[in-house]
Amino acid sequence: MLRFAASSIKVALVAIMAVAVLGGGFWFFDWYRDQTAAANIGQKIVITVTEDDSVGDVAEKLSRYDLINFEAYFKGLLRLESRSLEPGTYQLTVGMTTAEIVDLITSRESAAIVEREELRITIPEGFRIDQIADAVDEAGLNGGREGFLEAVRNFDYSRYDFLDDMPESEDRLYDLEGFLYPDTYFIMSDDPPEYLIQAMLDNFDAKFTDDMREQAAARGMTIYEVVTFASLVEREAQIGTERPIIAQVYMDRYAIGMRLEADPTVQYIIGNQENWWPVPTGDDLFIDNPYNMYQFGGLPPSPIASPGLDPILAVLNPADTNYVFFFAIGDTGEHAFAVTFEEHQANIQRYGGG
Repeated sequence: MLRFAASSIKVALVAIMAVAVLGGGFWFFDWYRDQTAAANIGQKIVITVTEDDSVGDVAEKLSRYDLINFEAYFKGLLRLESRSLEPGTYQLTVGMTTAEIVDLITSRESAAIVEREELRITIPEGFRIDQIADAVDEAGLNGGREGFLEAVRNFDYSRYDFLDDMPESEDRLYDLEGFLYPDTYFIMSDDPPEYLIQAMLDNFDAKFTDDMREQAAARGMTIYEVVTFASLVEREAQIGTERPIIAQVYMDRYAIGMRLEADPTVQYIIGNQENWWPVPTGDDLFIDNPYNMYQFGGLPPSPIASPGLDPILAVLNPADTNYVFFFAIGDTGEHAFAVTFEEHQANIQRYGGG
């Protein structure tokens, strides 16, 4: 009888210790999460839990947006507390503990329940990837700016043949520069950023028609080269009628081995989140960077922005002139064009270049 009692006490003690260890482990995971908070802490994330979602499905969604660090811990906490997921759309915040998230997505009276809504995201022509990320963040797409940039860096674009001629880069973040087509997109508030990236690439694929591909091939140009030139035209030309002329100047300079000397490429180097396209100073023109077309020949390593259709068409149908130089006329958006360097110098003197 005493043996039986002692044995029962041992079993009870083991059970109590197991619960304590398990509970302590859960406490540790929440503590660890606090110590390794994601860089996007405070970011609002919309998650939809459907009736068909398994616990694993939901854990994967939460992990994707840095809402939880350990999927196993999330699953274990649900089991330990005998909680069941409640279908619905929830707005959660990066930085919440796993326990807080479990409380919110297992209650029919959850304070985190929101309506699933359609977001309108407008990307103007001439935006660089960083600006697109800012627009995505402002629109409230899941993951915000950093989530979008990370999705761009890891996006599988292998099925898009117009990217076949893309040169290799050290940082895949800017591989898609120039190809995220500027337009207005509608996307659901709980959709991942990959949905937007795919929509933008699909849009480019549709806009760059078979006839345009044939035109590029006839000129001996890859689509990547066309888009790179078009991105320069997009950022330089403010007046529609000048686009084919500026395209012609850049392409002729490239053909004769002359440096492009394109201000927008310098702006691309020195731009930051306060001003993505600052006016270059004289010193900026000497920056040692392969995007600086004052210092390096050929084309920049990649497009510098997402061009609209008109600059692309300008590259495919450049003007028939002999111009080699152009100079911006103040803030008018117009340019003075010249055939010879002497004419160019005269334009500089006439329009305030010193």
